[in-house]
Amino acid sequence: MKINNVTQIMSDSLGSDNEQIAGQLGSILNPFMQQVVELSDGRVDFENRVENLIEIEMTVDASGVPVLNNKISTGKSNIRGTSVIRAFSSANVSIGATSQPFVNFKPLGGGLIEVTSITGLPANTKMRLNIIVY
Repeated sequence: MKINNVTQIMSDSLGSDNEQIAGQLGSILNPFMQQVVELSDGRVDFENRVENLIEIEMTVDASGVPVLNNKISTGKSNIRGTSVIRAFSSANVSIGATSQPFVNFKPLGGGLIEVTSITGLPANTKMRLNIIVY
């Protein structure tokens, strides 16, 4: 849905008796209305969303279980899930995921999760993952 016909509040919008109050209202509401229009036009980025974008390094064994540290700080207190949007080897960017990676995890509280496994990664290769945390 597009928002159309957004009219700014000007000091003379409510007549000469109310110029001051119209000016004060306009200075508060006009920037907000502009932001709403921009959001409805599809100009949304991570600063305007509730997801976090994190980057981690992880090595998994042949079963997809993390080899070393399996705890990740997500920066969110209520984690609903994750999406891996990029996966590549830290040593060789031409090595990538073998299939769409999926992170299985247990929430630990305080923005931490414990990764139980990650599917789709080559075994025993240190991989850098760009993850969206929902």
